[in-house]
Amino acid sequence: MPSKHCCYGTCRNDSRHYDRPHMKDVFFIRFPKPKTQRDKCERWVNLCGRPKDQFNASNVKPFTFICCKHFVGGHGPTDDNPDPLPATACPEEIERIIRRRRKAPTPRPFASTPATKRRKVVDSANTDLDAANILLDLSMISPLDVTDTEENKANSVGIQTEALEPCSKCSKVMVDVGCQTVYDRYMLQSKIENIILKNEATVSRSRPFSPDVPPSDQKPEDEALLTLDDVKDDARKMKFFTGLSFLHFMALFNFLGPAVNNLTYWNSTGKSEQSSTKKRRKTKPIEELFMTVVRLRRGYCFYTMSFLFKLSESSLRSIFTTWLQLLYCHFKEVKLFPDRSVLKKFMPKSFKGFKNIRCSVDCTEFFVQMPRNFSQQGHLFSNYKHHHTFKCLIAVAPNGTGVFVSDLYEGAISDRDIFEQSGILEHLHPGDLLLVDRGFTVKDLLMSRQVKMNIPPFLKGRDKLTPQEELLTRKIAKARIHVERYNERIKKFKLISGTIPLSLTPLASQAVFVACCLVNFQDQLAK
Repeated sequence: MPSKHCCYGTCRNDSRHYDRPHMKDVFFIRFPKPKTQRDKCERWVNLCGRPKDQFNASNVKPFTFICCKHFVGGHGPTDDNPDPLPATACPEEIERIIRRRRKAPTPRPFASTPATKRRKVVDSANTDLDAANILLDLSMISPLDVTDTEENKANSVGIQTEALEPCSKCSKVMVDVGCQTVYDRYMLQSKIENIILKNEATVSRSRPFSPDVPPSDQKPEDEALLTLDDVKDDARKMKFFTGLSFLHFMALFNFLGPAVNNLTYWNSTGKSEQSSTKKRRKTKPIEELFMTVVRLRRGYCFYTMSFLFKLSESSLRSIFTTWLQLLYCHFKEVKLFPDRSVLKKFMPKSFKGFKNIRCSVDCTEFFVQMPRNFSQQGHLFSNYKHHHTFKCLIAVAPNGTGVFVSDLYEGAISDRDIFEQSGILEHLHPGDLLLVDRGFTVKDLLMSRQVKMNIPPFLKGRDKLTPQEELLTRKIAKARIHVERYNERIKKFKLISGTIPLSLTPLASQAVFVACCLVNFQDQLAK
């Protein structure tokens, strides 16, 4: 236990000198804690009178003490005087603080209320009730019907004019009739007008839709709460609901071409439902694309979307499934893997040191709901994520564009197996260079195709890497960071970034592939 010394002003009392005469009957009080008693601690610090740069609340430690001599009576804090005396006070001020006592409450004899007083109080209460009732009655009529004469106003409220004189006994318990609040002419009229306006506003909000009223004055009940027209002019809203700007969204819609006007919609019963002139859809194709992208981006369930778009859950499910397949088929037909000659034109500075670089490869995982089948549970469980996951292989070009996205595999598969089974080897040419992580031990698979790879060096039982190996590791990590940034953009699509339900499993691969292609419509990652 360390020694205790007083931190008050210039006091030098210390627990090591208990044998000295001036330390007789002296004990130490611990300072209030700054975390739990901040106000009290700062108050004691100010009363100690020491400079702020030497002693403040932040300097108070668990072993900061003050001796009992600096309190009133010299026996420590009491209920009447819980704080120490100010160190900077003069003797007269300290004497005044010591003599200060709280005055005892003045005894008041209990007296019964006279009958006349009680009668006046009851009358005044009835008067207030009558005034409130009259005010409510007047709120249902027009303000023009209210008379403006002072005499009629006073009589309507039920208060006599001689009762308006001020009363000198307001401080007493029983209040006279003349002390009651009285509404004058202008205040009463303004309150009536406010109540009438509130009633009209309430009636207008609850009024049902009528064809006689212009559309600008009221909104139909079946109108969607979220449409493309509501968010297209606001870049922040457009980015929030779709992840794209309005120009990028229109480029996506134009990319789909005329096929959006004649679609065969998916139906849960197994029968195809084709839009025709006889059976028209309630929504436009561009609105259906907007719904699909909103569900991908925000992850809303169909029950929530039914409130936003004013459509049934079955219609929304049909629209989403159909448009997701349409996007998947269109993107699959596009050649995403460019040649080295094309990549050289848009090569960022961070890749200048890698000759014939083609892409950076990485795997990412998506959480999925645990199935009931035990064999599926074992295949889906990922030791890396400690969760049931789907896993896919993603290849990103040097400029940050996704050029290859594999199908989803079970989470227990290794990086080497998914690299071999995904089909990425078919897109590689002799002389290409790949940037991979340490998990991709695929050098033997690439040698047969004369493809090189840069992989961070391994320790192999050593304590540390050589300076050359450490420099190479940093260089590869600086170039491969764009793959992680690309994966981060994919995970912002909430439908696949959370726990994917088992009901969405048949569409999971298509949803991930479409989300990766939508990331390509966003701004470029590396320049």
